[in-house]
Amino acid sequence: MRIERSTAKVYRWEHGTVPELDAQLAIAAEVGIDSQTVLDLPWPSWVLTATGTEPFDQAWTPETARHIMAGCMDADTDRRSFLLLSAESAAALADAWAAVPEQKVTHAGDGGAIDAELATWVEGRIQQLWHLDDLTGGDYCLNLAKADLQLVSRLLERGRYRGNIEQRLYGAAGELYRFAGWSAFDAGRHAAAERYWHAGLRASATAGGTMTGAYILSLMAMQRTYAGDGRTSINLLQAAREKIGVGGSRTVHAMLDAWQVRAHAVLGEPRQAVHMLSRADDHWEHRDPDEDPPWIYWMRRPSFTIEVGTAFVQLGEISTALHLLEQGMTERSEDYARDSVLGLAAIADAQLDQHDLHGALETAYRAVELVTDVDSGRVTDQLHAFARRLPSKEPAAEDFRAYLDNLPSSP
Repeated sequence: MRIERSTAKVYRWEHGTVPELDAQLAIAAEVGIDSQTVLDLPWPSWVLTATGTEPFDQAWTPETARHIMAGCMDADTDRRSFLLLSAESAAALADAWAAVPEQKVTHAGDGGAIDAELATWVEGRIQQLWHLDDLTGGDYCLNLAKADLQLVSRLLERGRYRGNIEQRLYGAAGELYRFAGWSAFDAGRHAAAERYWHAGLRASATAGGTMTGAYILSLMAMQRTYAGDGRTSINLLQAAREKIGVGGSRTVHAMLDAWQVRAHAVLGEPRQAVHMLSRADDHWEHRDPDEDPPWIYWMRRPSFTIEVGTAFVQLGEISTALHLLEQGMTERSEDYARDSVLGLAAIADAQLDQHDLHGALETAYRAVELVTDVDSGRVTDQLHAFARRLPSKEPAAEDFRAYLDNLPSSP
């Protein structure tokens, strides 16, 4: 059987519709996957078998980590926008990571070919990428992260270390794969993001990097929320909480709770959303910055984050949403251009819900003025989603759509 090519069908498959079994079998035949694999695994989990990603039940060892890391080095070439992992697969991956005991890496080799100075350079490079992403967005940073991943992978393959150098390199790999996944997500390459995050969970578990793994699960949760799957998002956030325990950084707990607010909004659960925001702000009020991991430097008071503001837009609490989003904008510096655009886009959506077309367009134009400095598919998708909500045959709305469509490509 050959499958008829249809743009409409592909669009539906990419946005949550499960293809008929005959169509799945035809797709599998096209890419060389046997029919039994399609029958054994739910859509779209079986697609992973064509991408080089290993099953999740393989042993969580340094050898497996290196194998999976090597297998997803070309993940960013996969431009499919849909998620590959089913809700069950995502939960299984989180459970498998959570079960890995925290222990140091041991290695028989020595010789000092890879020393502490090089490991320190790699770790510093990761922090540079964090801040560059704040300024430019994920698309540009993804290529830089991939180059650094190739370096770290080569260093690990050489296998000549002293002391804790191997553990530090696995920790750096976990952070780089976490960052690469974030960059791919921000660029709209969701399948690639999942593959990077799987490798990041493997590397961070090998290094004993509990906080990095928890951060990866939280990003997977955010991705699920954007895809409209609030329940899986909540499950992933809970898995992260259980692994890190009740102690440690309350700023991290504030982040997890803040992101769960939007998951509840997606599910239409206002009471739970308000409760979770109250808990997040309480964590924030009692935080100790000395306990925070370096990567959470960007976190602000949960009430003033874009995720929370957008949640209240989704819940229809427009006045509350505008207050929180506008307060967040006043506290956001020029070093967060992407967040500024996302914040303005969320405000524009809220104004449109208030039937304030003039105010919404004025805010959206402010966002568009900043967007050419940001290389982020997530940002442009948000603006185009706003444009699709504008009334048809309204001259001001048509002008904005035309202006947005004629923007130059991102740098």
